[in-house]
Amino acid sequence: IRDNALLASGLLNKKIGGKSIKPYQPQGLWEINSANYEQDTTDAVYRRSLYIVVKRSVPHPTLATFDAGSRSYCVVRRQKTNTPLQALVTLNDPTFLEASKVLGEQMCNMPDARKAVVEVYRRLTGRQPSADEVELLLRLQKKQQEKFLQNPEKTRGWLNAGLYKVDPKLDAALLAANAVVANTILNSDATLTRR
Repeated sequence: IRDNALLASGLLNKKIGGKSIKPYQPQGLWEINSANYEQDTTDAVYRRSLYIVVKRSVPHPTLATFDAGSRSYCVVRRQKTNTPLQALVTLNDPTFLEASKVLGEQMCNMPDARKAVVEVYRRLTGRQPSADEVELLLRLQKKQQEKFLQNPEKTRGWLNAGLYKVDPKLDAALLAANAVVANTILNSDATLTRR
């Protein structure tokens, strides 16, 4: 799911092999075991989840929430998983917020809002949205843009997540609204569950 978000946004670093990576993680988590965690500050944070450093005593929170294997033994097929905590990850983890922000920026650069929503939906879910889904997402975009115009400070959380810097010339309210739309699609059952 993390890799899908990175790929859909164009952030995925496709480098194969090499040393493990240390992506975004809550501050102080490794201090529990008197260890130090120095988060990567390059595009290494966008490498596939396969390369994330795994410490048995302090598992990576995102991977643990999605019931990833401990890597202490081979797992042929992962178990099916679905918990409310997973929604908290896709709504708050800097990786998912950053992917949403980048998708929102890409939507801003498309002249037709409807086509932008359809394109982002298709990239994240692998299918075309229904007309009702598109209308619902366009209404969400409009409502969020109005909220961000009334309170510009609220855009900061959406636009400052992660290492990626957005184009400062873009309308911040529209960009943040598009990021909310992208994050909504990312957090939907259509993206998270393959049927």
